[in-house]
Amino acid sequence: MTLFRQLMMTIIAIFSLMLAVVMGINFNTTKGYLIGQLESTTQDSATSLSMSVSDFMALEDYASVESSINAVFDSGYFSEVRIHVYDTDKNITRSNETKIDGVPTWFIQLIDFKVPVAKAVISNGWSELGQVYITGSAGYGYNQLWLASRDLLVSFFVIGAITLVIGSFALRYLFRPLAELEKQAEAIQQRRFIKTIAVPKTRELKSVVLSMNRMAEKLEKEFASEVETAQWLQAKAFKDPVSGLGNRHFFESQMKSHFAERERGIDGLVLISLADLGKLNNERGYESADMFIQSAADILTKKVSTLSSFSTLARLSGADFVLLIPNFDQSQLIKVVDEILAELMELNTASISYSAAVANIGAVTIDGSVERSSAMSQADAALREAKREGSNTSKVFDLNMGQDMAISKTAWKEILESAIRHKSFKLKKQKITTLDETPIILHEEVFMGLEHAGKEYHAGYFIGLAELFDLGSQIDQVIIGRVIEHIKSRQLTVPLTVNLSASSYAKPAFITWLDKTLSNLNADVKSKLMFEISEQSVLVEEAQANELAQMLKTQRVQFGIDNVGKQFSAFQYLQTLMPDYVKVDSSYTRMAAGKESESFFMHTLCKMFNSLNIEVIATGVESEKQWIALKRFDVSGGQGFLIGRAQDM
Repeated sequence: MTLFRQLMMTIIAIFSLMLAVVMGINFNTTKGYLIGQLESTTQDSATSLSMSVSDFMALEDYASVESSINAVFDSGYFSEVRIHVYDTDKNITRSNETKIDGVPTWFIQLIDFKVPVAKAVISNGWSELGQVYITGSAGYGYNQLWLASRDLLVSFFVIGAITLVIGSFALRYLFRPLAELEKQAEAIQQRRFIKTIAVPKTRELKSVVLSMNRMAEKLEKEFASEVETAQWLQAKAFKDPVSGLGNRHFFESQMKSHFAERERGIDGLVLISLADLGKLNNERGYESADMFIQSAADILTKKVSTLSSFSTLARLSGADFVLLIPNFDQSQLIKVVDEILAELMELNTASISYSAAVANIGAVTIDGSVERSSAMSQADAALREAKREGSNTSKVFDLNMGQDMAISKTAWKEILESAIRHKSFKLKKQKITTLDETPIILHEEVFMGLEHAGKEYHAGYFIGLAELFDLGSQIDQVIIGRVIEHIKSRQLTVPLTVNLSASSYAKPAFITWLDKTLSNLNADVKSKLMFEISEQSVLVEEAQANELAQMLKTQRVQFGIDNVGKQFSAFQYLQTLMPDYVKVDSSYTRMAAGKESESFFMHTLCKMFNSLNIEVIATGVESEKQWIALKRFDVSGGQGFLIGRAQDM
């Protein structure tokens, strides 16, 4: 129960106790006053009647006596007037049944009103002729007590209601600092270090607010320090200091991770070699050489930003750069290579290169059947061929000899549109478990595929084309609908996770559709549904990713971020999105089982994520060595072929 409600209940209790005490005092006072007043009136009436009938009694004129009794009875609040005549030993009586109008029965039964009886002797001279008995009426007393109690109770309720309304507004105003403190505490729990700007004047609250602000500032600095350490380690291990790109170590880890995936599509691999870098360094100095490298790196980075967010760019050695573009066909690769070469040649116009000979480019398209070593050697062969043809030339080889490439883009568009209409995508799921001796399944990730002409294609073959044709959001809607129906039709014990493409949640209409869809689901179905977005897409569409995250939190649906650490990111986006979990890129899983220096980096990442109360899941777990190594870190679970391959849903 909130403090506000407790205080309001306390005020109501005190007010009710005060009402009961005041009503008790007022009731007893009124009752005593009415009884006293009735006693006095009854006694006065008895005395007056005894004196008025004494002469009639002496003359034995009992008719006049009765008339006097009637006159007294009718003029006051009496239930009975009786005269006892000593001579005849008879009573002359006038009485009436007591009727109490306008007073509830329960009130009459609850209140014991003592009715006074007044006496007076009738005498004539020294002789006593009789005695007068007058009994008061309880009706008047009950009526007056009821009216007094009712008016007091109504007054108290009116005053109490007004007091409570005014008091609630006053308390809410006074409690505003406490409400802000509550928000601040919840934000700190979620690792959002906000500060209360409006410091209250109340001494105790002011002290608490200032203490909370200091704590938030300290925690923010500690988290910033952890992020800075992680970034420094990442840069130290994987970043080339001159170009600002990934180094050879970074590229090799990414290549191992990428080629370890069983479901790869058509990729483009590009080698770029700058010409005469050694001559530039010897004749003009290292600053000119560094500028040449940095300018070339800027051109490549700018070009990569227009491609897939999953692309990997690195500097292999002094004059050589490498670029891996997933889901990229031959025609797209030729176009990109020509554009890169054209932009690099402009460095000669700006007098940055040594001469008109600026660079050579060798590239190759590969599919899932090509091994990593073969891909690199073929790309190197293409580069050597380009150099043989002369300066500023390029060569693009095609290693895809299978039937996959025989399907044209137009045909793929028709295939995908047909699959969307008929909802014919094939779904598989892969489990994510804890790393205990007896693993517990945390959730299962959903993968999609497509069957055409008797052959099954995984998403890697067509997802790039789907993005090219702007069909990503439609495919996601179909997959989400299929997964929801699967959840409804089966008694699932663990959630299913759906991957969302950046092109989907970049559209406000898709987020609106997803919000409406989730609103129509009951809590049990929503508890079995989760979503994932990639770190690369978050960095491209951070504003829309934040909107998606807030919507999912409102709907109480969990979500995570995949491929974390694949890019050189600052990790600050985690404080904004606050996902329920992150999936660390598989390259770090390999490092966890590698050298001590590499495993230390994995430890730092896990420590940073756990400080944000974000669960860490390691991907690409493929060996017992990796499984054992990951147990040393704060890793909640793992995913990979060692744990389980994707199974049909």
